[in-house]
Amino acid sequence: MMKRLVPLAATCLIALSQPALARDSGAYLGAGFADGTLITACTNTTSACNSFSGNAQDSGHLRLIGGYDFNKFVGIEAGWSALGTYKVRDVTASMDVGTVKASAFTLAAKAGYKFASGWSAFGRLGLASVETQYTAGSGVPLTISASQRSTGIIFGLGGQYDFNEKIGIRASRDVVVFSDSGYTGAMGSNNILAIFRF
Repeated sequence: MMKRLVPLAATCLIALSQPALARDSGAYLGAGFADGTLITACTNTTSACNSFSGNAQDSGHLRLIGGYDFNKFVGIEAGWSALGTYKVRDVTASMDVGTVKASAFTLAAKAGYKFASGWSAFGRLGLASVETQYTAGSGVPLTISASQRSTGIIFGLGGQYDFNEKIGIRASRDVVVFSDSGYTGAMGSNNILAIFRF
């Protein structure tokens, strides 16, 4: 009798442990919103900095992500985010000369830790493909290409709470650093996303 109960108990324990293992690995998608802040910007033709407004003129930018957790420590994540629209200012002439609208595709490694309570903390570091669209103000000539794509980097920190094995919520702070033919800059965003696991 005892010889039969031991394998049965072991089988039950393995079966009960499977949901916990599933939380630590697997694919997920996320969707939510981000704000936009220009941390710094310098023209590539002069040393003038702070050439954009500090905060985006618009708000509620769409943020989409998809990723895969290999275990509770490491994963990989791709995403797309609108970064906002900013005023471009000629600091020498003290006047606004147009706007720039930015968005980015990102691919980053993710490292952190998932706690048994459902909370997790993580950091991300990777590459960003940044699209910038410049629009000149009235009567101002556009001296750079109106639409540009450049390669940059993304890094950030965040935390997540999983309500169950399928649904969670995430808050994070990301910074995208880029350099195109007109400007070198860093744009930050605070993100709130719903996470859906498979």
